[in-house]
Amino acid sequence: MIRILVVDDQRLVRRCICAKLNMVEDFDVVAEADSGEGAREVVRKEEIDIVLMDLNMPGIGGLEATRRLVSSDPGCKVIGLSMYVEGPYPRRFMELGGAGYVSKDVDSDELIRAVRTVAGDSPYISPDVAQRIAVNDSLKGSLGGLNDLSAREIQVLQKISEGLNIDEIAVAMCLSPKTVAHHRRSLCEKLGAGNDVQLATIANAHGITEL
Repeated sequence: MIRILVVDDQRLVRRCICAKLNMVEDFDVVAEADSGEGAREVVRKEEIDIVLMDLNMPGIGGLEATRRLVSSDPGCKVIGLSMYVEGPYPRRFMELGGAGYVSKDVDSDELIRAVRTVAGDSPYISPDVAQRIAVNDSLKGSLGGLNDLSAREIQVLQKISEGLNIDEIAVAMCLSPKTVAHHRRSLCEKLGAGNDVQLATIANAHGITEL
């Protein structure tokens, strides 16, 4: 039996995923969580084989939650679920220790295939995501510093593109305003942007935000 934790801040989406997975004979969704913080608590208490992690959530977010889960338990297998299929997001997730990356546009069969593949100790990346990673690699010089962004910088860029100011980002990501301001300055330097509007434009152009 493959024991699964589903993490998504949208209850309806989370319940739909759980319902689909529980229909598979050898799958057992043993827990749900609505945040990265909640996922860490569940993993501390339950025996989990696979974590299905939404990457766009309030709080520490899916990227940072994945980093912390894998750092505390190198055997933890996390599959990222996201609308982000291009830009640096997928590669950064895998670099942080993610075991698989699946677009939220996939059908049930592919999600099931991803879970089985990762449970069998092999990585899995949706074909559409893998194709875009390959394209990004071939166009690396044209990405204007995006490939150099850290996981935190990607998260801050995403929040900026959603229209949040420094104080709001600090609350959403559980960081100090000073830390957020530092990341913002770094983003401007790496991406050659002079203000939040330009940062948001870059984010939208390269698929960093769902908006």
